[in-house]
Amino acid sequence: MKKLFLIIVVCLLIIGITVETNNKYLFTVNNHEILISIDSGSSLTEVSNELEKQGIVKSSKYFTYYTKLKGLEKNIKAGRYAIPPKIGLNELLDKLQNPQNEYVKVTIPEGYNVFQITQKLVKSNLIDKEIFIKIAKEGLENFKPYDNKGNISYKLEGYLFPDTYFFPEGLNDKDIIDIMIKRFNEKFSDEYRKRARELGLSLHEVVTIASLIEKEAANDKERKTIAGVIYNRIEKNMPLQIDASVIYGITKGERHINRLMYKDLESESEYNTYKYKGLPPGPISSPGQASIEAALYPEKHDYLYYVLGEEGHVFSKTYKEHRRNVEKYIK
Repeated sequence: MKKLFLIIVVCLLIIGITVETNNKYLFTVNNHEILISIDSGSSLTEVSNELEKQGIVKSSKYFTYYTKLKGLEKNIKAGRYAIPPKIGLNELLDKLQNPQNEYVKVTIPEGYNVFQITQKLVKSNLIDKEIFIKIAKEGLENFKPYDNKGNISYKLEGYLFPDTYFFPEGLNDKDIIDIMIKRFNEKFSDEYRKRARELGLSLHEVVTIASLIEKEAANDKERKTIAGVIYNRIEKNMPLQIDASVIYGITKGERHINRLMYKDLESESEYNTYKYKGLPPGPISSPGQASIEAALYPEKHDYLYYVLGEEGHVFSKTYKEHRRNVEKYIK
């Protein structure tokens, strides 16, 4: 009986190790889309080694074994492939049998708004400007993160994730938007969603705060400090008074205003964070992951004001202190 018990325990351990191993190796490990080329006449071993070298699979040996197990060792074709992050080996093998040789590489910088993203994609001959803008304004039927609490300029503003993309030629405008939204959903992890719930915020509110941080931060180290200022002002029922939001409300992101005038601060736009308290109705740009993290994990402090100094923003707790900083740094 004791011997049988030991056998059962050993078998369970083996099964557990096998399951853990499979989970570890059955998915790609790249964190972003990677473009690879497979030369004509490449062997399965050469393909497997390249996939491991590029950081796509955990083990070239396991990929070779898995491909042979599926009977697909002779099905992999030469060509260029854009490999998405965190996909199963079955999906990877499907891709490697259907090469797409022509890709257009486009990098969307953090902090770009819909209008700027549109301009970038038009220059790469990937979209029709009017169609892309129309979809961005009206949104998608299967993607509605916004709260409908105000007059949003573009329903997809903030959700076209800034990153480097390899777009296959022949995609239409909606295809490209779908890819960028998918990248946003991949980056806004379950951990982020859980944290948003802990803060009592909707996804839309988090992305809106992150977009403000993206436009305001002068460097990475002050993102969470600026996030703390935003939360502090909201808690004290103070207007945010963020110039970038006012500018977005006036221009819809189509141009930049170097200096706001007093008349601008009286604009009736709901993005006017001098006139209306709380958050603007939606994001004003596409925030990167660092700004999203800052929105979710703000620095705790008592600062309520900041002004741009010589090496980033200078923060203060009182208006009197802030006025001294303004006189010092604003010429």
